[in-house]
Amino acid sequence: MKAVHSKILQRSLLNYMTKNYAKSLRNITAACLAMVIFTTSSMIALAGTETKSLMGEITVSGNKTDASVLLNGENAFSGRTFFSNGTIVTPEAITSTIKLGKLGYVSLAPNTTLTLSFDEKTISGTLSAGHAEVFNAEGVDVKIENLNNATTSVAPVNSRQDDDDEGFFNSPVGPIVVFGAIVAAAIIIVAVNNDDDETVVSPRR
Repeated sequence: MKAVHSKILQRSLLNYMTKNYAKSLRNITAACLAMVIFTTSSMIALAGTETKSLMGEITVSGNKTDASVLLNGENAFSGRTFFSNGTIVTPEAITSTIKLGKLGYVSLAPNTTLTLSFDEKTISGTLSAGHAEVFNAEGVDVKIENLNNATTSVAPVNSRQDDDDEGFFNSPVGPIVVFGAIVAAAIIIVAVNNDDDETVVSPRR
């Protein structure tokens, strides 16, 4: 009889240890998964903010629906990304604007050739032909060299123009992504705990 009770006790102890080991393992896994989700969201957010500060966006206007400019020798349409130290050329009857996020923006008249560079505090470049207007934000220096009778005008940027150049966390998408990651992590942890609470292990007799 004692041997039977001893075996039952051993099985109960083994089941208890197995259950608690599985629960701890699941909790650790859930915590690690939550950390991965949060870290990934943060990296995406930071990458989005950094990328925007180092890129520009081209818009093209003209009398044709497929109006384009030349960017580094290739045809470029509205929405094309502009990287620092790129060269843009506007054809006859075509104007273009390069949005530079919080730095401001540059408007180009037809028949204009501009090599444009920019960083966090400076808009610079060489205007080889035509006319360019630089609208710089406060604290941003403008250094455009004019060649061959080309002309450049500089004016403060309109504060209302910065509509789509907010940082990732200040944009409508940023908080949603971070909040969604937190909610997903919480759901995972609750689901794991509920599964453990509903699991009942009975010793064999």
